[in-house]
Amino acid sequence: MSVYRRKYGSKYKWYVYLVLPDRDRYRRVVGTKKQVEQVERKIQAEIAEDKWEIRRSEDIPFSDLVGEYLEYIKANNAASTAKIRKYRIESHLLPFFGNIPLSQITPQMVDKYKASRVKESASSNTINRELANLSHMLNLAIRWRYTNRNAVSNVDKMKVPEKHPRFLEQDEIGRLIEAARDSHLYPLIVAAIHTGMRKSELLNLKWSDVKLSRATVTIQAKEDWHTKNYRSRTLQMTPVLQRVLAEHKKMQKRFGFESDYVFSYQGRKVKWGNDITFNRLAREAGLSDATLHTLRHTFASQLVMAGVPLRDVQELMGHRSFETTLQYAHLSENHIRQQVMKLPFANG
Repeated sequence: MSVYRRKYGSKYKWYVYLVLPDRDRYRRVVGTKKQVEQVERKIQAEIAEDKWEIRRSEDIPFSDLVGEYLEYIKANNAASTAKIRKYRIESHLLPFFGNIPLSQITPQMVDKYKASRVKESASSNTINRELANLSHMLNLAIRWRYTNRNAVSNVDKMKVPEKHPRFLEQDEIGRLIEAARDSHLYPLIVAAIHTGMRKSELLNLKWSDVKLSRATVTIQAKEDWHTKNYRSRTLQMTPVLQRVLAEHKKMQKRFGFESDYVFSYQGRKVKWGNDITFNRLAREAGLSDATLHTLRHTFASQLVMAGVPLRDVQELMGHRSFETTLQYAHLSENHIRQQVMKLPFANG
């Protein structure tokens, strides 16, 4: 038998946990540490007579796990991540699994969930993200001693066709820059193309992160926002970006719209949903399928085609996994092939 506590928000809850001779595992919320010690002694004396009502951890319904999981992600994830996971759970996972006990969630049941989402025309990527969310929930349930297995671990992911990321060619970059020149998004678009920063990194960038004299930008956590994977990195600005940001700062001061945030509009931090202004600029540039994330792909793609090693691209992009960076490897191969074809005798 053991006792332990787990934090919820600013409070702690105490639990009693034990494994019986038949290997059944039991858990119960008790209260304070003093109460836990009293209950522990009582259980020791009465467990053989089965006088104390104990809840089997395996019988905890999925809906109860959802409640605790939502508390967990609210405390341990960025607000945007927690919001997305909450939506997946409440819109899809909870309606399907409902009050089914965790012990009864099997790989076969998860496969049925996949099939149901396919019938609803959900994309393979969407279904895989939902399965990853479910897997995370069950892994936490194992850590919390509610169950001893993760049914998702024995389920195959949906097959996703290989798709190379969309990036802008040189002429497309020029057209977008020209279309955006008189827009309040101009410095942001230039920064995205010249640094490859993520959308959240751009929108949360402060002037205190920018050192114009040294031409550096440091991407680091704030009190109300943190970087992906909680990692910081410092990027070297290109001369073009250094000049654009210097002029942008002067303009903010001249018109009395100074802000702590680099990218602001009339003194207010730029916010981004399905941004109407960016979409209009992209259409004017003849780019019907471009998004802000396309500019991040453009930065990486242009680096690779310029001969920058993939390991360096990984560092500049802030990729935790090298596998993520490898999606650009084919560009290096294509670029090398094109260079070979420039040989004067290549075509006979």
